[in-house]
Amino acid sequence: MFVNAVESIKGAIRPMHIIRRRFSDNAILPDIATLFFVNEFGYAITSKRVSSVLQAAANVENLYRMYLQKRSELPHDESFRFALKRLEKDMKLTPDSLIQIRYAFMGCAKGNIRIQCTPHPKYDLALLHFTTDDGYLYRDHVTFASEPPKQGQSVCRLGFPMPEFKNFRLNEEKDAIEFADIGKNGSSLFALDGTVTRFLSDGERSFAVETSNAGPVGMNGAPLFDTEGHVVGMQSGIGVMLLGADIKMEAPNKESYVDHGTMHLAVHTHLDVIKDFLHAQNVLFYEA
Repeated sequence: MFVNAVESIKGAIRPMHIIRRRFSDNAILPDIATLFFVNEFGYAITSKRVSSVLQAAANVENLYRMYLQKRSELPHDESFRFALKRLEKDMKLTPDSLIQIRYAFMGCAKGNIRIQCTPHPKYDLALLHFTTDDGYLYRDHVTFASEPPKQGQSVCRLGFPMPEFKNFRLNEEKDAIEFADIGKNGSSLFALDGTVTRFLSDGERSFAVETSNAGPVGMNGAPLFDTEGHVVGMQSGIGVMLLGADIKMEAPNKESYVDHGTMHLAVHTHLDVIKDFLHAQNVLFYEA
Protein backbone atom coordinates (compact mmCIF):
# COMPACT_ATOMS: atom_id res chain seq x y z
CA MET A 1 0.00 0.00 0.00
CA PHE A 2 2.81 2.42 0.85
CA VAL A 3 5.55 1.13 -1.50
CA ASN A 4 5.39 4.06 -3.92
CA ALA A 5 4.90 6.54 -1.09
CA VAL A 6 8.04 5.31 0.68
CA GLU A 7 10.05 5.55 -2.54
CA SER A 8 8.87 9.12 -3.11
CA ILE A 9 9.66 10.39 0.39
CA LYS A 10 12.76 8.55 1.61
CA GLY A 11 15.24 10.92 -0.06
CA ALA A 12 14.18 13.70 2.32
CA ILE A 13 14.62 11.72 5.56
CA ARG A 14 17.89 11.66 7.50
CA PRO A 15 19.11 10.35 10.87
CA MET A 16 20.82 12.18 13.71
CA HIS A 17 23.37 9.95 15.46
CA ILE A 18 23.94 10.63 19.14
CA ILE A 19 26.49 9.21 21.59
CA ARG A 20 26.62 9.83 25.33
CA ARG A 21 29.36 9.08 27.87
CA ARG A 22 28.56 8.08 31.42
CA PHE A 23 30.56 9.33 34.42
CA SER A 24 31.01 6.10 36.38
CA ASP A 25 32.41 3.70 33.80
CA ASN A 26 32.98 5.68 30.59
CA ALA A 27 30.28 3.62 28.90
CA ILE A 28 29.26 5.06 25.52
CA LEU A 29 25.52 4.98 24.92
CA PRO A 30 24.31 5.29 21.29
CA ASP A 31 21.00 6.94 20.42
CA ILE A 32 19.26 8.17 17.29
CA ALA A 33 16.60 10.60 16.08
CA THR A 34 14.93 11.39 12.75
CA LEU A 35 14.48 14.59 10.73
CA PHE A 36 13.18 15.43 7.27
CA PHE A 37 13.76 18.30 4.85
CA VAL A 38 10.93 20.58 3.73
CA ASN A 39 12.69 22.45 0.92
CA GLU A 40 15.90 22.61 -1.10
CA PHE A 41 17.48 25.35 1.04
CA GLY A 42 18.57 23.27 4.03
CA TYR A 43 15.44 23.59 6.19
CA ALA A 44 14.30 20.49 8.07
CA ILE A 45 11.91 19.73 10.90
CA THR A 46 12.11 17.28 13.78
CA SER A 47 10.94 16.89 17.36
CA LYS A 48 12.06 19.07 20.25
CA ARG A 49 14.15 16.13 21.43
CA VAL A 50 16.78 17.18 18.90
CA SER A 51 16.88 20.79 20.04
CA SER A 52 17.26 19.61 23.64
CA VAL A 53 20.23 17.44 22.65
CA LEU A 54 21.99 20.39 21.01
CA GLN A 55 21.72 22.47 24.18
CA ALA A 56 22.44 19.58 26.53
CA ALA A 57 25.67 18.75 24.68
CA ALA A 58 27.11 22.17 25.49
CA ASN A 59 25.85 22.20 29.08
CA VAL A 60 27.15 18.71 29.90
CA GLU A 61 30.55 19.42 28.33
CA ASN A 62 30.94 22.66 30.33
CA LEU A 63 30.06 20.89 33.57
CA TYR A 64 32.56 18.10 32.99
CA ARG A 65 35.37 20.49 32.09
CA MET A 66 34.61 22.49 35.23
CA TYR A 67 34.80 19.27 37.25
CA LEU A 68 38.18 18.37 35.74
CA GLN A 69 39.52 21.83 36.52
CA LYS A 70 38.36 21.71 40.14
CA ARG A 71 39.68 18.16 40.54
CA SER A 72 43.11 19.26 39.36
CA GLU A 73 43.15 21.91 42.10
CA LEU A 74 42.55 19.44 44.95
CA PRO A 75 45.55 18.73 47.21
CA HIS A 76 47.07 15.32 46.45
CA ASP A 77 47.44 14.14 50.02
CA GLU A 78 45.56 11.82 52.37
CA SER A 79 42.47 14.03 52.09
CA PHE A 80 42.22 13.72 48.29
CA ARG A 81 39.66 10.89 48.16
CA PHE A 82 37.38 12.60 50.67
CA ALA A 83 37.68 15.94 48.87
CA LEU A 84 36.97 14.25 45.52
CA LYS A 85 33.79 12.64 46.83
CA ARG A 86 32.66 15.99 48.23
CA LEU A 87 33.38 17.68 44.89
CA GLU A 88 31.31 15.09 43.04
CA LYS A 89 28.46 15.56 45.51
CA ASP A 90 28.60 19.35 45.25
CA MET A 91 28.47 19.14 41.45
CA LYS A 92 25.70 16.51 41.60
CA LEU A 93 27.74 13.97 39.65
CA THR A 94 26.39 10.45 40.19
CA PRO A 95 27.47 7.17 38.53
CA ASP A 96 24.72 7.60 35.93
CA SER A 97 25.48 11.26 35.16
CA LEU A 98 26.28 12.08 31.55
CA ILE A 99 29.57 13.89 31.07
CA GLN A 100 29.76 14.16 27.28
CA ILE A 101 27.33 14.18 24.37
CA ARG A 102 28.30 14.14 20.70
CA TYR A 103 25.99 14.22 17.68
CA ALA A 104 26.22 13.96 13.92
CA PHE A 105 23.60 14.82 11.30
CA MET A 106 24.07 12.13 8.67
CA GLY A 107 23.78 12.81 4.95
CA CYS A 108 22.55 16.39 5.37
CA ALA A 109 25.29 18.74 4.21
CA LYS A 110 28.98 18.84 3.30
CA GLY A 111 31.95 20.78 4.65
CA ASN A 112 31.78 23.25 7.49
CA ILE A 113 28.13 22.98 8.56
CA ARG A 114 26.35 25.62 10.61
CA ILE A 115 23.06 24.65 12.24
CA GLN A 116 20.42 27.00 13.57
CA CYS A 117 17.74 25.35 15.71
CA THR A 118 14.41 27.04 16.45
CA PRO A 119 12.04 25.10 18.73
CA HIS A 120 8.31 25.74 18.66
CA PRO A 121 7.34 27.83 21.71
CA LYS A 122 4.55 25.42 22.72
CA TYR A 123 4.30 22.21 20.71
CA ASP A 124 6.71 19.33 20.08
CA LEU A 125 8.35 20.64 16.92
CA ALA A 126 11.71 22.17 16.02
CA LEU A 127 13.05 23.79 12.85
CA LEU A 128 16.63 23.14 11.76
CA HIS A 129 18.46 25.24 9.20
CA PHE A 130 21.68 23.81 7.76
CA THR A 131 23.98 26.30 6.03
CA THR A 132 27.19 25.38 4.25
CA ASP A 133 29.38 26.63 1.43
CA ASP A 134 29.88 23.11 0.05
CA GLY A 135 26.36 21.97 -0.79
CA TYR A 136 23.74 19.60 0.55
CA LEU A 137 23.68 15.81 0.56
CA TYR A 138 19.96 15.07 0.89
CA ARG A 139 18.24 14.16 -2.35
CA ASP A 140 14.73 15.54 -2.02
CA HIS A 141 12.22 17.39 0.14
CA VAL A 142 8.74 16.38 1.28
CA THR A 143 5.40 17.59 0.00
CA PHE A 144 2.72 18.32 2.59
CA ALA A 145 -0.90 17.23 2.17
CA SER A 146 -3.39 20.01 1.56
CA GLU A 147 -5.72 18.71 4.31
CA PRO A 148 -5.18 16.94 7.68
CA PRO A 149 -5.77 13.17 7.82
CA LYS A 150 -9.14 11.73 8.75
CA GLN A 151 -10.03 9.32 11.54
CA GLY A 152 -9.68 5.74 10.31
CA GLN A 153 -7.27 6.71 7.52
CA SER A 154 -4.27 4.47 6.84
CA VAL A 155 -0.97 6.29 7.29
CA CYS A 156 2.71 5.39 7.49
CA ARG A 157 5.91 6.62 9.14
CA LEU A 158 9.47 6.30 7.87
CA GLY A 159 12.40 6.88 10.20
CA PHE A 160 15.32 5.48 12.12
CA PRO A 161 14.12 3.63 15.22
CA MET A 162 17.34 1.77 16.09
CA PRO A 163 20.90 3.11 16.60
CA GLU A 164 22.71 0.46 14.57
CA PHE A 165 25.86 2.54 14.00
CA LYS A 166 29.09 1.44 15.74
CA ASN A 167 31.57 4.07 14.52
CA PHE A 168 32.45 5.65 17.87
CA ARG A 169 35.13 5.30 20.54
CA LEU A 170 36.67 6.85 23.63
CA ASN A 171 39.80 8.83 22.77
CA GLU A 172 41.70 8.43 26.02
CA GLU A 173 44.41 10.90 25.00
CA LYS A 174 41.80 13.66 24.54
CA ASP A 175 39.54 12.31 27.30
CA ALA A 176 36.62 12.55 24.90
CA ILE A 177 34.20 10.37 22.99
CA GLU A 178 34.19 10.78 19.23
CA PHE A 179 32.89 9.43 15.96
CA ALA A 180 35.60 7.60 14.00
CA ASP A 181 36.23 5.64 10.80
CA ILE A 182 35.59 2.31 12.48
CA GLY A 183 32.67 -0.12 12.46
CA LYS A 184 29.27 0.38 10.89
CA ASN A 185 28.45 4.04 10.31
CA GLY A 186 24.83 3.77 9.12
CA SER A 187 21.36 2.95 10.40
CA SER A 188 18.40 1.46 8.54
CA LEU A 189 15.22 3.21 7.50
CA PHE A 190 12.16 1.57 8.99
CA ALA A 191 8.57 1.83 7.71
CA LEU A 192 5.68 1.45 10.15
CA ASP A 193 2.05 1.82 9.15
CA GLY A 194 -1.05 2.36 11.27
CA THR A 195 -4.47 3.96 11.44
CA VAL A 196 -5.47 7.41 12.62
CA THR A 197 -7.28 6.73 15.90
CA ARG A 198 -8.14 10.24 17.17
CA PHE A 199 -7.04 13.87 17.40
CA LEU A 200 -5.69 15.52 20.55
CA SER A 201 -6.70 19.05 21.55
CA ASP A 202 -5.56 21.38 24.30
CA GLY A 203 -8.62 23.63 24.19
CA GLU A 204 -6.89 26.04 21.84
CA ARG A 205 -6.53 23.80 18.81
CA SER A 206 -6.00 20.23 17.61
CA PHE A 207 -2.28 19.90 18.12
CA ALA A 208 -1.64 16.18 17.61
CA VAL A 209 -2.72 13.15 15.59
CA GLU A 210 -2.78 9.79 17.34
CA THR A 211 -2.24 6.54 15.46
CA SER A 212 -2.16 2.85 16.23
CA ASN A 213 1.21 1.06 16.36
CA ALA A 214 3.59 3.17 18.40
CA GLY A 215 7.07 3.67 16.95
CA PRO A 216 10.28 3.51 19.00
CA VAL A 217 11.78 6.74 20.34
CA GLY A 218 14.22 6.97 17.42
CA MET A 219 11.22 7.48 15.13
CA ASN A 220 10.48 10.80 16.82
CA GLY A 221 10.90 13.39 14.09
CA ALA A 222 9.79 10.96 11.36
CA PRO A 223 7.18 12.12 8.83
CA LEU A 224 3.66 10.71 8.97
CA PHE A 225 2.35 10.41 5.41
CA ASP A 226 -0.55 9.10 3.36
CA THR A 227 -0.61 6.57 0.51
CA GLU A 228 0.43 9.31 -1.93
CA GLY A 229 3.54 10.14 0.09
CA HIS A 230 2.14 13.49 1.27
CA VAL A 231 3.11 14.43 4.82
CA VAL A 232 0.21 14.79 7.30
CA GLY A 233 2.18 15.04 10.56
CA MET A 234 5.43 14.23 12.40
CA GLN A 235 5.93 11.62 15.12
CA SER A 236 6.64 13.36 18.40
CA GLY A 237 6.09 10.74 21.07
CA ILE A 238 4.38 7.64 22.39
CA GLY A 239 1.06 7.64 24.23
CA VAL A 240 -0.19 5.02 26.67
CA MET A 241 -3.89 4.19 26.98
CA LEU A 242 -5.07 2.32 30.05
CA LEU A 243 -7.52 -0.37 29.02
CA GLY A 244 -9.33 -0.49 32.35
CA ALA A 245 -10.25 -3.41 34.58
CA ASP A 246 -13.09 -5.84 35.12
CA ILE A 247 -14.44 -6.50 38.60
CA LYS A 248 -15.11 -10.11 39.58
CA MET A 249 -16.80 -11.20 42.79
CA GLU A 250 -14.78 -14.03 44.32
CA ALA A 251 -16.58 -14.20 47.65
CA PRO A 252 -19.06 -12.17 49.68
CA ASN A 253 -17.71 -8.65 50.31
CA LYS A 254 -14.52 -9.43 48.42
CA GLU A 255 -13.61 -8.14 44.97
CA SER A 256 -10.74 -8.93 42.62
CA TYR A 257 -9.67 -6.93 39.59
CA VAL A 258 -8.58 -8.25 36.22
CA ASP A 259 -6.22 -5.73 34.65
CA HIS A 260 -6.38 -5.68 30.87
CA GLY A 261 -3.10 -3.78 30.58
CA THR A 262 -2.24 -0.86 28.35
CA MET A 263 -2.17 0.03 24.66
CA HIS A 264 0.78 1.95 23.22
CA LEU A 265 -0.04 4.47 20.54
CA ALA A 266 1.97 6.99 18.54
CA VAL A 267 1.45 10.75 18.87
CA HIS A 268 2.25 13.09 15.98
CA THR A 269 2.46 16.86 15.73
CA HIS A 270 -0.55 17.97 13.71
CA LEU A 271 -0.14 19.01 10.07
CA ASP A 272 -1.66 22.45 10.73
CA VAL A 273 0.75 23.12 13.62
CA ILE A 274 3.68 22.35 11.31
CA LYS A 275 2.40 24.55 8.48
CA ASP A 276 1.62 27.46 10.79
CA PHE A 277 5.10 27.28 12.31
CA LEU A 278 6.79 27.21 8.91
CA HIS A 279 4.70 30.20 7.82
CA ALA A 280 5.64 32.07 11.02
CA GLN A 281 9.34 31.41 10.33
CA ASN A 282 9.00 32.46 6.66
CA VAL A 283 10.18 29.05 5.49
CA LEU A 284 9.23 27.83 2.03
CA PHE A 285 7.43 24.47 1.87
CA TYR A 286 5.44 22.59 -0.74
CA GLU A 287 1.82 21.37 -0.72
CA ALA A 288 0.04 18.83 -2.88
